[in-house]
Amino acid sequence: MMNRTPRRIGVVTTGHGPRDEYVRYHQAALESLGAEIEIVTRHALDGLTSEQLEPHRVGAETPNIGAHVHVSGATGNRMGPGWEHRFYDLEFCLGRMQSAIDQLTGADAADLVILACAAELPDAALACDKLLIHPREILFSYAEVLAWGVRRPVRVGVLVDREHAEQDQADWQRRPWFSRVELHLAPIEGSAERAAAQLGERELDLAMVFGYGVGLVPGDPRREIADLEQVIGAPLLTPHRATSLFLRNLIMPSIDDRALA
Repeated sequence: MMNRTPRRIGVVTTGHGPRDEYVRYHQAALESLGAEIEIVTRHALDGLTSEQLEPHRVGAETPNIGAHVHVSGATGNRMGPGWEHRFYDLEFCLGRMQSAIDQLTGADAADLVILACAAELPDAALACDKLLIHPREILFSYAEVLAWGVRRPVRVGVLVDREHAEQDQADWQRRPWFSRVELHLAPIEGSAERAAAQLGERELDLAMVFGYGVGLVPGDPRREIADLEQVIGAPLLTPHRATSLFLRNLIMPSIDDRALA
């Protein structure tokens, strides 16, 4: 008889918790597709105050990870009062993220782990005894698959943070299939809508945004992704959605195909 014990899905965030929107989203998305799961989270910077983190804070020009953290008196962040988005040293963050992964697969008994992060990470920078999923690579796989059989370059647009635009451009160019891609980067400077409008002039096949959870947090407009997609005029792929759909195929029981036929 098949073991119907719910699969435990571990989620690692790069900053402080709680991130209840991640729990709600992944639980609902996977259950709606017939998966039986439990979501457990670990937050890489939990246990450290903003003051303790300050020595590790860096500018966007230094290898880094962006993180939402609690900062006393902070206002204006899309996460709500008391939150701020800051950049921290990459090596420092990787160590904290690895510790969170180990806790998820150890004490939390997670069967699979996903990174709630779509930032560029060095090869083999993180490791796991279970399956570890990096959403950035899932997004790139869409472009690779589309480029495989098209007679012309596949037109891909990407909404990117202004601070990371050059690094993102270089990461695309390193991909062995990049010659079959016509890439259009739109750095977000003040308004995602203005960046989306730039992409809307390009007649794209696919658009992406490399921000995990964009559109999910309390301060995001309810129709943010849908509205940006309409302006762009092409499907807009988000890391959390792509990851959830990918993850569904790694969870038993499989989707009941005959129920759809």
